[in-house]
Amino acid sequence: MKHLMKGIRIAAYITEIIVAGSTIVEFVEKYSSKRKKKDAASKVDTGNVATENP
Repeated sequence: MKHLMKGIRIAAYITEIIVAGSTIVEFVEKYSSKRKKKDAASKVDTGNVATENP
């Protein structure tokens, strides 16, 4: 029984590491995609303004 509890604790630690890693990946994807969307939107906006003025 003692070895079973030790194995469960190790599995819990590994699970925590995996969840923390996936959370970090989600944050990185979230914030990096916003920058790409803003850059793409600003490029489209400047192109539309230039074609509408002449």
